[in-house]
Amino acid sequence: MPHILKLILINLGIYTGVISWTLLCILISPFFFIVRTRIINRKVPETLRRMIWYYGFTCSKIMSVFVDIKWPEQTELPKPCIIVANHESFFDPYLVSFQPEKDICMAVRNWPFKIPFYGFYMRQAGYINVESDNLDTIRKQAFSAIKEGATLMFFPEGTRSSDGTLGRFHSGPFHIAIESDIPVVPLCLSGTFKMLKKGGMIIRPSKVRGKILPPIYPEDYKNKQNAHIELRRAVKQSMIPVIQNLKEGV
Repeated sequence: MPHILKLILINLGIYTGVISWTLLCILISPFFFIVRTRIINRKVPETLRRMIWYYGFTCSKIMSVFVDIKWPEQTELPKPCIIVANHESFFDPYLVSFQPEKDICMAVRNWPFKIPFYGFYMRQAGYINVESDNLDTIRKQAFSAIKEGATLMFFPEGTRSSDGTLGRFHSGPFHIAIESDIPVVPLCLSGTFKMLKKGGMIIRPSKVRGKILPPIYPEDYKNKQNAHIELRRAVKQSMIPVIQNLKEGV
C-alpha cells in the first residue's frame, strides 16, 4: 500500500505541476515574447528557444520535487557546438537544462510539432524535424541556427530506447559536425527509462543523473575515410561506459 500511495503522489504531483506550468506559460508567454522582441529587439527564433529552455528547466525542477534528479556538474561549452544525448524517455527533452546553454535548437521527431501550443512555438523557434524533413532540409535548418548563434541538440538514436540500452546512432548530427567543423558534446542521461518507459504513462521512482563529456572535435576525423562514421563511432564509444557508470551509481 505505501508503494501505491507513493506512485499516486509522484504521478499526481508531476502531471499536475507540469500541466499547470504549461497552462500558465500559455498565458504569460506572449508578454515575455513582446518584451523581448519588441522592446529589447531580440530575434524571434532566439527568443522562443530561450523561452522553451526556461519552460523545460522549470518542468524538470517540478519533477525533481517528486523524483530524485541531480543536475550534472556544469562546464562551459564551446560555441557553437552540437550536443548529442541518449534518449530513454518522453521526459528527456525537458532535461535540456542539464547543460548550460539556453539558446538551444533541438532536433526532434514529427509528433511534437502536432501538439497545440508546443508545435507552434517549436516551428517559430526553428526546431528541426528529423522525421519528416530530408537530410538537405535538416542541414539547411541546422546551418541557419548555427549562423544565428544557437547550439544544436540531437538525440542521435532518433527515438526512445525500448529497453534502456543505447541504440543505433543516425548520422545526421555527425554529417553536420564534419561539414560545419564544430565540436560534438556528448550528454549522457540515466534514470529516465526507469522513471517513464517508452509507451508507459505511470511515472516511477528513479535516480535521474547526467554527465557532460568533453567536446569531440571533427578536425580529428576529417582526413579519415567516412569521417562522419568515425566521428559517430567515437562519440558513441565515449558515452557507453559513462552511461553504464551512471546507472550503477559510480
